Amino acid sequence: ALYLSRILLNPRSRQVISELDHPYEMHRTLLRAFPEVPEGSPGPRDAFSVLFRAESGDPSGPVTVLVQSTERADWTFLERLPEYLWQERGSAPYDYKNILPSLKRLEPGRVLSFRLRANPTRRVAKQDDPMKGKRVELSREQDQLDWLARKGTGSGERPGGFELVTKSAQDSNGEAISLPCVHACSERKVLGLKKQPGAGHRVTQLSVLFEGLLRVTDPGAFVETLARGIGSSKAFGFGLLSVAPVRASGQDGAP
Repeated sequence: ALYLSRILLNPRSRQVISELDHPYEMHRTLLRAFPEVPEGSPGPRDAFSVLFRAESGDPSGPVTVLVQSTERADWTFLERLPEYLWQERGSAPYDYKNILPSLKRLEPGRVLSFRLRANPTRRVAKQDDPMKGKRVELSREQDQLDWLARKGTGSGERPGGFELVTKSAQDSNGEAISLPCVHACSERKVLGLKKQPGAGHRVTQLSVLFEGLLRVTDPGAFVETLARGIGSSKAFGFGLLSVAPVRASGQDGAP
């Protein structure tokens, strides 16, 4: 099974405001919905492939948090957090569904609209670079799009099972080029604490929101990609790939 939960949070809650500024704290809250794991084994995030993304919409409305996991979450504990959930008569503040059956019906060539918040990075490989072996953020939009395209093809890693949909255009010289039907928007730097044995230090990570169209090339590999997430720093709200059918008019569906 692969569960997708939707939680509506109160945007005026002090805890919610704090967790939006510090996503790792929201991650810690969300993990309380999952069973404890044996000591010495992978933590619940890895054990249950927990991914999440917070989305702020209308300032007068709730904050929507999407949570994906291989284990069904028990969100009832959230009702005990003061003013944490969005309370509106006639609507439940949280729900969930198993999305795996619909994903298993995907066929090669299927075009989907998608949304992904990720932390695109590259590992420095130059021998004479003092940063060799460390990861650095990709701040240029073209580099970010190339990074996502590589995640789809796999290029040396496990296959991603998808490719970015492109459209034909002309460059300034009149040459035919292909442009991805994807927009990459650099949002903000996310502050986090990187833990090390006996210590820890603060790190900042670039948040990039990708939206557009992708084409499924290998349904099995694509479902695995969805389940494990894309990129690094998943405990900070990165990596959840949301997909939806494309509307018949050719416009994007809302992921």
